Amino acid sequence: MKKRVFLIFSLIFLCGCNIISPQGTNIETPRLGESPIYGKWVISKLIYNENLDIDSFQFKEVIGSEVIFSNEKSLLLNDYIDDVKYQSKYVKLSEYLYNKFNINYKALGFEEDDDVYVTYVSDANSSDNFYHEVIRLSKDKALLFDNGIILEIQLIDQQMDDENLNEIIAKRKDEVLKKGEFLGSKSEKGFLLGLKTETGTKMPTWNYNTVYIKFSENTVENVYEVNNLMVPRDNGFSQINVNRETKGGIINDKLIIENNNNFRKQVPEDTDIMKEPKKFEDKNMLTTIDFVTNNYINLESYNLNNNMRTLRIYNLSDIQNRDPIHYNEFLSEDYQLTPNESLENLESDPFNIGIYRDKGFWKLKGRKNLANGKYEDYDLNLVLPTSVNKYNRLNIPMSDIKNFKPSIKDAFVSPDNKFLITIENNKLRIYNVLESGIDPNFIFEKDIGNNTVCVMSEWAVGKYAKIWKDEIAYK
Repeated sequence: MKKRVFLIFSLIFLCGCNIISPQGTNIETPRLGESPIYGKWVISKLIYNENLDIDSFQFKEVIGSEVIFSNEKSLLLNDYIDDVKYQSKYVKLSEYLYNKFNINYKALGFEEDDDVYVTYVSDANSSDNFYHEVIRLSKDKALLFDNGIILEIQLIDQQMDDENLNEIIAKRKDEVLKKGEFLGSKSEKGFLLGLKTETGTKMPTWNYNTVYIKFSENTVENVYEVNNLMVPRDNGFSQINVNRETKGGIINDKLIIENNNNFRKQVPEDTDIMKEPKKFEDKNMLTTIDFVTNNYINLESYNLNNNMRTLRIYNLSDIQNRDPIHYNEFLSEDYQLTPNESLENLESDPFNIGIYRDKGFWKLKGRKNLANGKYEDYDLNLVLPTSVNKYNRLNIPMSDIKNFKPSIKDAFVSPDNKFLITIENNKLRIYNVLESGIDPNFIFEKDIGNNTVCVMSEWAVGKYAKIWKDEIAYK
């Protein structure tokens, strides 16, 4: 969990990029519109570690990692902020380190007790008091504080423009967010599970709901459940559902995607969010969601006119264009050079692909339509990119999980290997994972009904665990 730092009431803050002394005199003025720590930095060494849960030796893995501050976004050791806010003030190094962190500046190897400025880096859209602190010691050297850890960072490029910095951040943000547990076992985490249940009517219908599990240390803190699918996007959440309309013997299954930023009401004016709901429908067609994530949605359609069942994957952001994704988009160069019999089956319909759960993983399958409304599904043996699913891994082999309890149909393991979430028959259960193995006594159980499958699985770590909780709880 990020350390909460409560601001002293008497501190004077300026918004944006102004750097001032306690007397209000300008000390340094960045370029117009530029953040006070603007540029590309690199982690050069570990200065201090008060967290006994972390062996300082493991920080060798992050030495050389980039830390980036543009005017719009920031990328840190294990955090990504899409809409960043910078607030700065001038301080005396010794007093600040002592009063704030109970650290003697000489213990960190500093000989001079200089006047420096500290910059608070926070999410402009968050109501939390969480923020990162950066003390700039000189033109090209600074200290980054995070959860009892102090890292030295070196400035390597201050001339790059915002566009280039934001491109680097966009490429690296998923990798950085995976380090949510890096700064200690007490980091917050939450699990978002999208479930689909088929009802027992003559005409198949499906109900969707979202379960959010907020964890704290070794137990379940809270569990929230809402109707429909609440899907985390780059700018908040989207609510997704399928509504059925029947008129004059014609059935329309209408997919509806709505912006659902209820809790985080204040977003920048230029943020790319949906102003109106997006709708997707076909006449006399049953539609069900097989998979959804930040960027993609997998729909399965059943044509009532010819009984044909087809799969399609769409980019969620432009689904109204109705351009399905070709299987080539999931191929690496190695696969393109290697003949693959499964791919040859897709030649007649290269868009007939879908994402499904199998033995604890999300996998890609192809579908071959046969005569009389029949079809044949087959695994394409392709590894899904992280852009499709960030935590598509199972740290405990499914064979071991099945040995633990054969009735388990699906399973998920938390990124820190502390929790096992299972779907067993009509139950959702959570177990502690110990060094000796899986604790047989579950710590949480919930009825989810028969014929229920997972269509979405997303982990939130660090500050996002609470942000997601606030969004779901508000709903």
